[in-house]
Amino acid sequence: MYVCICRAVTENEVHDCIASGATSAKQIRDTTGAGGDCARCVRKICAILKRSEELTTA
Repeated sequence: MYVCICRAVTENEVHDCIASGATSAKQIRDTTGAGGDCARCVRKICAILKRSEELTTA
């Protein structure tokens, strides 16, 4: 599923960034470009980051 339509960034790419150590939407933007245009996807990216944090701390 696409997270960022502007840059064609998928949810899997965001998960890959998190697995590589990204801990913020800015870090994901710097790697993938997601959130660099219209920024509508930033909320979705933050939700994925939060879910990831909850899974690793549980």
